[in-house]
Amino acid sequence: MVHAAHRNPAVPEQYVTPMAIHDTLIHEIDVLRWLLDDDYVSAQVVFPRKSPDAHDQLRDPQIVLLETAKGVRIDVEVFVNCRYGYDIQCEVVGEDGLARLPDPLAVAVRRDAQARRPILTDWKDRFVESYDVELADFVAAASRGTASGPSAWDGYVAAVTSDACVKAQDSGAIEPIELPSRPALYA
Repeated sequence: MVHAAHRNPAVPEQYVTPMAIHDTLIHEIDVLRWLLDDDYVSAQVVFPRKSPDAHDQLRDPQIVLLETAKGVRIDVEVFVNCRYGYDIQCEVVGEDGLARLPDPLAVAVRRDAQARRPILTDWKDRFVESYDVELADFVAAASRGTASGPSAWDGYVAAVTSDACVKAQDSGAIEPIELPSRPALYA
């Protein structure tokens, strides 16, 4: 099983319900497929009680339920108006144990009978260095005439999966995710 959460402190009025999938969950769709080395077969989206901070064109929060071909069940909370900060969580539960994504390193302060640790408020504070490393690796591979990182097929699979999730937002049903055979080019 995988339990994950993607929380943002706030989004603008232009951010509407499908963007929770196409702009936010897309990162989990991509990375969890890579992490599990498994394709998705179905998606469902359920909506808990709407946050009072969500505007009229946004249903927030959402819980996305994915199933993979190998039977892994994934639940991802997408909450883009959580107010308290930028918080990415992931826990993979296996037969013999679990692995949890650590919180970013921060100095804990104990003062006034409280223990506090700051929470990030912007994705760049947590991930910009990772993006820089990925881009440098891509440029280095391109300069050698090779490629590295995700392929066009990975992007296609993420797009098909996210479209199924948006369909599930509207239908409330478990929506199938059907992919053609992977082209030999990507084998």
